[in-house]
Amino acid sequence: MAQVPLAATPLDWIALLLFVVSILAYARYADRSGASMLNARMRMVRRRWMRRYLERDLTGHSINSISLFCSATLLIVVALLGLLGNTDLAHRLAGQGTFLVPTTAAMFQAKLIGLICVFIYGFYRFTWALLQYNYLLALAGSAPLPGDLTPENAEKVADQISIVLNSAVTSFHSGFRTYYYALAWIGWFFHPLAFVAATLLVTFILVYRQIFSPSAGAIAAYATTLDTIDGAPEKDQG
Repeated sequence: MAQVPLAATPLDWIALLLFVVSILAYARYADRSGASMLNARMRMVRRRWMRRYLERDLTGHSINSISLFCSATLLIVVALLGLLGNTDLAHRLAGQGTFLVPTTAAMFQAKLIGLICVFIYGFYRFTWALLQYNYLLALAGSAPLPGDLTPENAEKVADQISIVLNSAVTSFHSGFRTYYYALAWIGWFFHPLAFVAATLLVTFILVYRQIFSPSAGAIAAYATTLDTIDGAPEKDQG
């Protein structure tokens, strides 16, 4: 059987490159480097939470939410794999759409495979977050009682547990973002420019929520208040 070329245009490649760069750049800044981001503020708040000392179960709801997203993402991947098995039919039906850009069957299949990869990555991140939350429960459950801890040891325990907690939350956020960027990817089925616009819009929304949203402002003010009360700002444990 003859190979059918992808017939990708330069605009397709530019849109795909922008998509990849946007995901990597935002993830790097939001999860690691952005000191003014909401995520960085929450990492410091969660460290204080561990220092206040694990007296209540505040992780059950998070674990249930992550489990729900794991299941939902897996169902989406299975559905897309089923669609991939009927690519010719899906391509013919898509070709009848008024607003979809005409493309070859091979290019349509490549776009579909890419969308599947986005959700598989999200599933991987959700399952890793779920596993780390189980680690967190083990650490919290085995933590010494407050009366058995010196102030120095309490700081060390809080630091170690908060690192696991922050890593779990970062994994969850990363998985959750795949849903936003999957919506942007769907724009590619309509037109490369729609893909570009959707990618930029999704990135703008995520950055806005991290820096300019009311929640970001409130959490920043809250963290500053805690710094005032405790006498010294917390170091971001990453």
